Amino acid sequence: MFCRTCDQLVCPECITASHKKHDLDSIDTVCNEKREKLKEIESKFSEKFTLCEIEDSKVKDFKTKYEQFSAESAQKINQQEQLIKDEVNKYAKDFREQQESEKQRITKSITEKEKHTEEVKKTLLKKQSNIKEVLESNQAAQVFSAFQEFSEKEIPDSSIKTFPEETKDFIPTKGSLMTVKNLFGSLQKTKLPKGLPQVQLDVIKSYTTDVKMVERILIQDDKTAWISNDLMPTLRKIQIDDTITTVQNIPVNIYDMSVTENNDILLSLNNSTDVSLLTKKTGEITHFLSVSPLVSGGIHVTKHNDIILGVIKGGTDKSCRKVIIFGMNGKQKQSYEYDKHKNRLFTLPARITSNINNDILVIDRTSNTNGRVVVLDREGEVKWTYQGHPQGSVGNDTFNPYDIVTTSVGLVIVTDFFNHALHVLSGEGDLLTYKVMKDQGITYPVSLDIDYKGQLWVGCHNGCIRNAYAELHVVKMSF
Repeated sequence: MFCRTCDQLVCPECITASHKKHDLDSIDTVCNEKREKLKEIESKFSEKFTLCEIEDSKVKDFKTKYEQFSAESAQKINQQEQLIKDEVNKYAKDFREQQESEKQRITKSITEKEKHTEEVKKTLLKKQSNIKEVLESNQAAQVFSAFQEFSEKEIPDSSIKTFPEETKDFIPTKGSLMTVKNLFGSLQKTKLPKGLPQVQLDVIKSYTTDVKMVERILIQDDKTAWISNDLMPTLRKIQIDDTITTVQNIPVNIYDMSVTENNDILLSLNNSTDVSLLTKKTGEITHFLSVSPLVSGGIHVTKHNDIILGVIKGGTDKSCRKVIIFGMNGKQKQSYEYDKHKNRLFTLPARITSNINNDILVIDRTSNTNGRVVVLDREGEVKWTYQGHPQGSVGNDTFNPYDIVTTSVGLVIVTDFFNHALHVLSGEGDLLTYKVMKDQGITYPVSLDIDYKGQLWVGCHNGCIRNAYAELHVVKMSF
């Protein structure tokens, strides 16, 4: 047997000798208990390993992004250097051309001055020689004639052609070369690119149902799940093997459902003020709480066993649209309707979940074909919103989310109905993966759930194809 008091295995002799009044139990009972605890420990190791894979993926993504960032930064420096070189060369060339033009102007002036001076010198020498000849001739007539000729004429002057008084000179800019910083640019602090894990989504198993749409799916264990469809007011329990087999039909029209800590199921009823409880052991549905006069919407049970319920005002008046937190005793703890600026937080809180930080994640249906993700902390502050991948729409089909789940490591997965896609976000709202799943057989994804193996289940719509049934897919997520 096993002695719980001493925490050890004991044989019959030991029991008699040392463990008479101790807490004894069968080996099988204690072994099964320890198996379950080991499974929990193994699950924690698995989660830690997944986190390590995510961190490894982040490192690789960061390395790739930083190498690209660094290369682009170096390229900008080189481009700026070449741009300034080209501009400086262009500027210097213009100065050289101006300086050469000025040189030609001054050189021409000098040449003209030289030519003029030479001509004056020749004239002066010739006239001087003529006068000498007259003086040496001792002929009075020549003297009178020469005097009359030269005395009435002005003697040529070489200074008639003056030198230019001004020209152009290059004056370098005064001051330190530090002024180049203002011209060239500078290295400044900036945020590094985020290292984000790359998530791979692969369909590993597909099932065909006998309904037109799997509007809601809840995986209870490795062989059992619950599905619903508001077009057919029935909650259906299915057995999962190589095919799907319906094992129970419960006549109830539900809007949403969520499993509690003890594996019972809370049901938000369609167009109703009530929330009901499906007890696993008995299979009975009983009244749990009422939000009258409000109508219940999306429902979620957190890991802390709080109930988060989306509600709206019934009828045509949509003046009240909020999220309420209840305890398992049905008493209200908190509600969120407006942000700190008194703006409404939601249009229609259709699906709700929580994450490892205990934040509240809501699919807010803004119209019949559009929606967004709104994430609140427990103080009711909006941490982030997500309105779809900007390049993700097909044609005129915008982001049309129907369901949302979070993984054990904090990733967020959202369906995108018309685009046949899944969006995987980080806990901070960064888009990690936008994956159109149509080529893997997933069309019109509606509902999501994650099983104990960490596999993603995706329930679909049949696309309004006659005689076609909706499919249910199992997706492996890897990093």
